[in-house]
Amino acid sequence: MKFRSALVLAVLAAPASVALAANNPSLSDPDSLPKVACTEFHYSAEFLKLYPKAPAACKEGREYNGTKYAKFTARVYLNSADFTTVEMLNVAGDSVTTFSFKAPPDASVAVNGKPEKITDLKKGEEISFWVPEQRLAAAAMPGPTKTSWKVLPPK
Repeated sequence: MKFRSALVLAVLAAPASVALAANNPSLSDPDSLPKVACTEFHYSAEFLKLYPKAPAACKEGREYNGTKYAKFTARVYLNSADFTTVEMLNVAGDSVTTFSFKAPPDASVAVNGKPEKITDLKKGEEISFWVPEQRLAAAAMPGPTKTSWKVLPPK
């Protein structure tokens, strides 16, 4: 299995928007940001109802401009022009939940420092993404922007 590091700010809420961190150079080097323990993140009851195993999948936390971000890793399960389905992985690399998102056709992420279209990701590839703490709640979010994608609710 090939690992690809994709730096993405994700929003795991339904419906939701996901902003690409590749557009923010300050977030392209998370190792330079202050660390935050995964145990310091607060998840809403609604979020935990949809994603009960998400806290176990937190890899690390960082703080940027006063906002805490949790890092998660997922493996691409299905990918098409219509949607991408990934398996969220825990720290041992085991699948803890599956979710899908729909990205604009031209959406890309930084993979090993270079932009790659979401639709070009292959099954089995792993991506890392960062979720801001305030998004660890299941709630309606503002409509998508040019650099956002929609997370589809779990079934």
